[in-house]
Amino acid sequence: MKKVFTVKIMFDYLAKPLWISYYNPETKENLINLMHFDLIDNDEEINKICAEIEDIYSSYYYFDYKDQTCYFDKDQELADKDKMLELLKKLNDRLNEINDGSFVVEDKETDRLKAL
Repeated sequence: MKKVFTVKIMFDYLAKPLWISYYNPETKENLINLMHFDLIDNDEEINKICAEIEDIYSSYYYFDYKDQTCYFDKDQELADKDKMLELLKKLNDRLNEINDGSFVVEDKETDRLKAL
């Protein structure tokens, strides 16, 4: 049986927006970010897009700001909505270009951003 990995697009502070997982039916374990996926990890275009997304998203976080331990700037996220949607489209398009059938993509961010 051919292994098929799941590539989830999810934003987090100071993290690459791609989360790789694989469900092992033999052990019934879901392995998340435990393996490197060379097809994606070695793609220069994907790495460039991911770095830009990570930098922008992480810039929304402030610490010890406005009397809060951790503050998320929702107004700036809204201001950057179109730029981030453009980056997500580029990322999804590139993932589709290189996909050799070994992974599926679950984009958890595009619809969330569109709804802002």
